[in-house]
Amino acid sequence: MRATLLRLSEVTDAEASRWAALAKRAAEPNAALDPRFLLPDRDTSGGHLLVVAEEDGEWFGLLRVFPIDTAATFGVTTFGTLEPSELGPPFPLLDRSRSGDALTAIAWGIRRLLRGGYLALRGYPATGPLAEALEAARSRTGMGALVVATRTTPWVDVHPMPDSSPTEHVYSAQVDPDYRSVGTRKELRRNARRLTEATGGPLTLRDASDDPAAIDRFIAMQASGWKGDGDRGGYAVALDADRERAFRDKMRAFAATGDLILLELWGGTQHVYSHVYVVSEGVAVGVLDAYQHEYARYSTGKLGRTAVTAHLRHSGRLQAMNPGYYYDGDEEAVRAYPDRRDFDDVVIGVGAVPALAVRLLPRADASKTAQRMFTLLSRADRLVLRVVDRVNRRGKAKS
Repeated sequence: MRATLLRLSEVTDAEASRWAALAKRAAEPNAALDPRFLLPDRDTSGGHLLVVAEEDGEWFGLLRVFPIDTAATFGVTTFGTLEPSELGPPFPLLDRSRSGDALTAIAWGIRRLLRGGYLALRGYPATGPLAEALEAARSRTGMGALVVATRTTPWVDVHPMPDSSPTEHVYSAQVDPDYRSVGTRKELRRNARRLTEATGGPLTLRDASDDPAAIDRFIAMQASGWKGDGDRGGYAVALDADRERAFRDKMRAFAATGDLILLELWGGTQHVYSHVYVVSEGVAVGVLDAYQHEYARYSTGKLGRTAVTAHLRHSGRLQAMNPGYYYDGDEEAVRAYPDRRDFDDVVIGVGAVPALAVRLLPRADASKTAQRMFTLLSRADRLVLRVVDRVNRRGKAKS
């Protein structure tokens, strides 16, 4: 198994099919790397690099990578994943039957194709099949791995319950689930009463996933308040024509396969909140939410997120729900959801010198001696890469 390098803008239809097949076989589903989510960005972010592990024309692993400055520790700029802006931890897609091989191929591909001795993975699952794949990869010759940080993020373990009205799309909004604290539940009930009075009707949760107009309502709602004001730091999709087009294309792609979830909170006849989720192999991931700004004083965003989570927590169509946050130290974001999951920031050293560096790093301190040691190691690795490059060029010239 070897790695190849692709640009997002150059992915062919045949490659997109292999990518989609890999997403279905992934050991851990990840909508952030689902082709339905990334391919609509080809026109605006087409230069993004994809490292693909393949064998005999079949894809077994995929990771989108960016240059990352690790000079403070390793003295080099390498490649890896960035903290995501939309869909939470961006861990790689790895085939469930060949996860360790695929991760190893991707890591060596970073070294061979991009001349990077280190692969930085931010938001890598600390438990489960991908954690096992990392253990398998780090034990192989010429590789080492170091966990540099662990972050606890919101998560939702789904516990399906029979749907008492499977043909209905309107539900009573649950705004005080038992996983919230006593004080928070009291606050949520108080705000729900005030919002009910303001809108003139009971709070209901509507499943608008199959309503073609629901995306239009969401985009208009998101732009109705400060998010629609660029001068105030707003980031509504309606502010940028290319981003709005890509967003609509993404939603259509997931809707076409029945993997779009769009839930709306209504007070009487007033639409006050929307939340968009996409589903990849049974795992729903939060994309964006919005509330009608006139009702901000009633904590409508908190009420909406609570009602949506309480509903999806018992959905028979899901295995888990990833709220889409990857906050560092935001305790309120963690408390807003019933469960937790740990994700690691990992650095993989690829090649004899980088592998040695990440194995020695836990023993090193912040002394100048340690810093000089790692600077020398990184220089040695760059020298190795230059020698390898010269040998390869000579071989190509002779052939």
